[in-house]
Amino acid sequence: MLQILFKKWWVILLQGILLIILSIFIFNNPTAVLAGLSLWFTIIVIITGLAGIISWFGAGKYEKDGMSLLWSVITCLFGLLMAFNLLDTMKIITLIFGLWVLMSAVFLFRLGWSLKNDNTIGWILLVAGGLSVAIAVMMLFNIGIGVIAISTLLGLQVIFTGISLVLLSFAKKKLAGVFSAQIGALK
Repeated sequence: MLQILFKKWWVILLQGILLIILSIFIFNNPTAVLAGLSLWFTIIVIITGLAGIISWFGAGKYEKDGMSLLWSVITCLFGLLMAFNLLDTMKIITLIFGLWVLMSAVFLFRLGWSLKNDNTIGWILLVAGGLSVAIAVMMLFNIGIGVIAISTLLGLQVIFTGISLVLLSFAKKKLAGVFSAQIGALK
């Protein structure tokens, strides 16, 4: 079992390298990344609406609810509207993300305000909240900054995951050698 687990360390290395390459693409193409995210979100909304409609038709006579059918139809139509207006979908996603950053900033600021007299972490949270407010306002009033912010956060997540996988692959390779030596010593 352990031999199988530690045998393919290079697969994890390859995944890490591919994620690092993907992060470079994400950093260099923020608009394409947001368009892709918007398209995936649109597809999910359409599929959700269609699944609700199909399940309504598949339900028994007493299980059918007119409001669930109406909600599913509206969801499906909303998804189609998003599909035909992908640029507007990108703008809305950016605005929603900006509002999310603003709400996070308010939370950080409130928490920092309550902790500022107790320790330095409160002041750090106040500064982080203030910076987050500034970023959120820029995102809400300049869609280009919002696109770059979303792409940057996604790119950072992907590159950190890729680096982690590369490091994990080397650790896995080293552990495989240690386990092989110990198994050989036990035989």
